[in-house]
Amino acid sequence: MNEEFWRWYMYGHWVCLTQWLGFIMVEYAYLGKGKVKHPLVWSGVITMLTMTLSVVHNYGFFTPMAVALTLLFLFITVMLFGGTPGQKFTACLINGTMCLLVENSMRYVISWILKCELQQVIQRADCLIIIAVANMVVGAAVAFLVGKWRRRNALEPLQALTMSFFPGVVVVLNILLMLTDNNKRATMATMGMTVGLTVAVMVHLCIVAMFNDQVMQRRSLYFQAELEQQRASALLDSYTAQRRLTHEFTNHISALRALLEQGDVAGAQNYIAGVDKAVAASTTIMDTHNPLLDSILTRKYEEATRQGVSVYFDLCDLRNFPLSGVDMVTVLANLLDNAICAAAQAYPPEVYVRVRKTGEEYLLSVRNRVQRDVELPPDGQLPRTTRKEPGHGMGLSNVRDVLLRHGAEYTLSCRDNWFRFTCAVPTDNS
Repeated sequence: MNEEFWRWYMYGHWVCLTQWLGFIMVEYAYLGKGKVKHPLVWSGVITMLTMTLSVVHNYGFFTPMAVALTLLFLFITVMLFGGTPGQKFTACLINGTMCLLVENSMRYVISWILKCELQQVIQRADCLIIIAVANMVVGAAVAFLVGKWRRRNALEPLQALTMSFFPGVVVVLNILLMLTDNNKRATMATMGMTVGLTVAVMVHLCIVAMFNDQVMQRRSLYFQAELEQQRASALLDSYTAQRRLTHEFTNHISALRALLEQGDVAGAQNYIAGVDKAVAASTTIMDTHNPLLDSILTRKYEEATRQGVSVYFDLCDLRNFPLSGVDMVTVLANLLDNAICAAAQAYPPEVYVRVRKTGEEYLLSVRNRVQRDVELPPDGQLPRTTRKEPGHGMGLSNVRDVLLRHGAEYTLSCRDNWFRFTCAVPTDNS
């Protein structure tokens, strides 16, 4: 084997390496960390093992065996990261589409420009370098976009699966193109079809993004209306309490005047203490220096009290709490609703809410008793729906979306009849 062959052989494996690194970047950006510790390190180990296997057995490039090896690598590495089975399948589909579109488009374009056969394209070291660079650039770009999509995704699993049908068809067509006609030159028609499929997928993704934005906008409007209702209810409660206190103010003054005229100072002091308790019970219970948050927590406390649930708060100064407006209502109202609903079915019915500021983040913890331990997703993520789990089936999808959008990390656990949700919200999530 001459030096030229070894150069071609090395560059060919560089194409494979950049392709696999692109897979790993997309999987990490889209799925995040799972239960496996150090997934990127293990992915690197699997990459080296796969590379060694390819070199030892000389599987070549753009062959059925090479495609099979790449698919095996893809399905093994995706298991190292988080996400649901549906999300893992979507990540594989994204990577497969990206890989095939990039390499096929580059092969056909280069073949058409150089007027050479498709097989000759992958036999030229300079062409392989171009494909390797394209793999890295496109892989990094796709990883950035899917990471952003992960934070803004508002589609239900069935909707996302339907949207992936067209890219799936494109993957099949590109596999057929890769494995056929390698001994022919690319014509204007075949080159146009390959590039056209790439453009069609890009247009399709733009349409999906527009649809996703519309779903997010509708959801935002819904929770904006809920927020306004919360504010209006809190204002009405305050107004009603103020009117009652104002109406009773004259009677309180008369009673105090009578006690003082009789020289009963101790009685007047006891009367004032009783009035203080009545005023405190009729006004906002919380004082976190965040009026809207105080209103939300006060209303949930009152709702819990009516259901016989004891709620205990351990809060810090929350005037600069990073969640505001609609997002604050979405997260806290849903978490407390679920916690109170579940605790009402347990004994003793208790809910603990704690917020602490540590460094550059706020730690929020909501812990409640449950009648029995509930089964949680194996990846430790918030499910889009948990209606099979008593007391934790409403609003978790919306909570998940808000937290992802703010770059917050969260965990949930359930053991010894205690359900705990904890999240860390960065103070600067711009």
